[in-house]
Parts: sequence; C-alpha cells; structure tokens
Amino acid sequence: MSHKHSIEMTEDEREAAVVRARELAPEFHEAGPAADSDNALQVHLAALYKDAGLVDVAVPKRYGGQGGDIWTVARISRELAKGDPACALAFNMHQTMVGIFRGLLPEDLAKRVFTRIAEEKLIVCAPFSEERAGVVGLADTVARPNPDGSWRISGKKTWATLAEAADLLSFNAVVVDDDGLLPDDPMTRAMSELAFVLPMDTPGISIERTWDAMGMRGTGTQTVVFDEANAPAEANAGPFRNGLFNEFEWAALSFSGVYLGAMEKAYEFTRGVLRTKSMGATMEGNDVALKNLGYVQGALGEMYVLCRQSAYVVQQMCEDFITDDMSEFSGSLPQRLGNLEIGKLTTTENAIKVVDLGMRAIGGSAYRRGHLLERLYRDMRSGPFHVLTTNQIIDQLGRFELGLFDPPVAAA
Repeated sequence: MSHKHSIEMTEDEREAAVVRARELAPEFHEAGPAADSDNALQVHLAALYKDAGLVDVAVPKRYGGQGGDIWTVARISRELAKGDPACALAFNMHQTMVGIFRGLLPEDLAKRVFTRIAEEKLIVCAPFSEERAGVVGLADTVARPNPDGSWRISGKKTWATLAEAADLLSFNAVVVDDDGLLPDDPMTRAMSELAFVLPMDTPGISIERTWDAMGMRGTGTQTVVFDEANAPAEANAGPFRNGLFNEFEWAALSFSGVYLGAMEKAYEFTRGVLRTKSMGATMEGNDVALKNLGYVQGALGEMYVLCRQSAYVVQQMCEDFITDDMSEFSGSLPQRLGNLEIGKLTTTENAIKVVDLGMRAIGGSAYRRGHLLERLYRDMRSGPFHVLTTNQIIDQLGRFELGLFDPPVAAA
C-alpha cells in the first residue's frame, strides 16, 4: 500500500542522485575553508547545487520532481558533508523543508510550490525560530489579516539558514487583530499559528547579517526581518504547530545524514594521517610511526565503531519510514518526536566523539587554527543545539516513560 514515504524512484535513480552529490562534494570541500574564515555562506554553491540536479530530488514525481525518499535525501546530505559539513548543512535545510512540505502544504499550494521548485530550480529557506527561543517557542511574528484575505507580516525570524541563496521563504506567524496583540493563553496562541510560503524577494522582507558562531560558520544562518510584508491568501500553508512536528522525520534524519558524513570525513582524514605520519626519533626508536602506538590503534578502532554504529541507526530509521514500520513512531506526539530524534542524537553526539578521538590520536598539530579537524571540532559542537536539542530529546523520552504527559498529545 502506498504511503507518504513510499519509494517513487527506481534503484538506479536513487543511486544516480547520490552519485551527483558525491561528485559535487569536492566543490564543497574546496569552499569550506573560506566559508569558515569569512563567516559567510558560499553563495556560488547554489548554482552548482542547481546544476547538479539536486534541488528537486525530494519533490514528488506527480509535480515534476524526482520523488526522492527519506533515505536518499539523508544519503545526499551525507555525501555533501564529506565535502564540507557547514556547506552541506546549509543546503540540507532546503531538502528538509521540501520533505516537510510534502505533508504540510494543502494540495493547491503544494502543486504551485513543488511545480515551481522542479521547473525553476528554486531553493527554500525555512526559519521558524524567534530571537528569544528556538522552534519549540511560540511565534512572536504576527500576521494581520486584510479585508481581501491577504496578510501583513511583521517580526523577525532567526536561524534563517541558507537565506542569502534562497528563492522561497517558509515561516510561521500568529494571526492577530489590527491591534497586533498576541493571545495571552499559550494554547490559543499555538493554535493561531499559520505557516506561510513567500518569494524571498517579497517587498518588506530583508536579511540582517547576524550569524557569528563558533562553528558551522559557512551556513549563512542569518536573521530574516518582516516589515509589513504582504502575504497573499494563497501563501497560507495552514496550521503550523502540529503540522510541522508531524513531518519532523525529514528534519531529524536529513540532519543525521549531515553529521554522519561529517564524522566519516573526520575518520577517513585521521586514518590517512595515521597510516603515514612518523614521529621520527624518540626514546622508543629512530623512526616511530604513529600507527604502531597502541593508543592510536585503539582510538581509530573506536572511531570506526562510532561511524558504523551511526550509519546503521540512520539507515534503519529511514527504512522503517519507507517500509511503514511505524511501531516506534506512532502513539502520542511526544513519544513519536522523541523516538524519531534518536538518529540525530546518535549522530551528533558520536560526531563530537569521533573528531575528539581523531585530534587526540594525531596530536597537537590538529589543535592549530586551519587544521581540518580543528574546524570539524568546532562544527560538530553545533549538533546538540539543533531542534530538538539533545537535552529536549532525552527529557521528552524520560517524561513520557514516567507517564508525565497528561493528557496525552495525540499525533495527527
């Protein structure tokens, strides 16, 4: 029986999409150092990404796209991250949102948006966070209705990854009266949130360059400002809060693909160094090779295990969605969210460990600014902060297992 994660691509089509990402990865690798040192999204990659035929991978075939499934999308992110994880994370945001759109957008809007993405090779940016909180925080951005059914949007959205290269913008806002006051009751406010999709060049929409972080500096995660931006009635994508979280596997598993590729990059680089690096003459001998040191051998072995463990988890979770084996992802929304984030928790935490082990094995040279592992060390520290954060995932599962969700929140 067909379902929302059914495979539309042939096996040859799936492999061809992954190969295109693998062939593009060297361009990401080349762009990585400048992305980090300049703290800037490498906008020129957008044209290469489009030319590689990756923009419409996740767009269903009935709208003119390639019909990519969640495992194919995760593998694409994995390959691009082997080039550079920060650049890959930026473009992963597009794939994540296209996947979420598949279940979020009403049919008339889905047809318009997906057809344009496929035909015009449009890239999507999707900030849903406010300055005071991440996506779990209720929106401060407001939408005032006009008599003709359109909306006036005012506010700011942070964590707007890829905004500077995007053609379309998706975001959430709370519907308010002309006085602009947000509802006092949190549940009323949550139920008053709508999702919207607008062209990035809509008058009243601008970008503030606010991104300056320890790692993942090349994602271009800026702030989007709305100053009475007009959203026509057809830009309304419907209820946001449960709509987003009911499609959240696209975020959890595509992000998992990025961190899986990043740790594999760190592993392969470290292995290459350890196979050839010599310490020269020491008290132990005239030419001591690092690979002959027991603690180095143990570190590489542990790195290998962490990479393979992560790969198995991500692939199995993706295949559970594809085969519709939803036993772990059914029931209440809190339980579902916690379980589907296990892949991201596994990959983000393991990526930190893998890079740390690699640096310790190689030695002090890896600590110098400009060394690949030094950059990856900083990049991997972003993992625990992606929604749901590591602390939120663990807390969500613990609260559910202790029976503290009362009344239960039903998944739609």
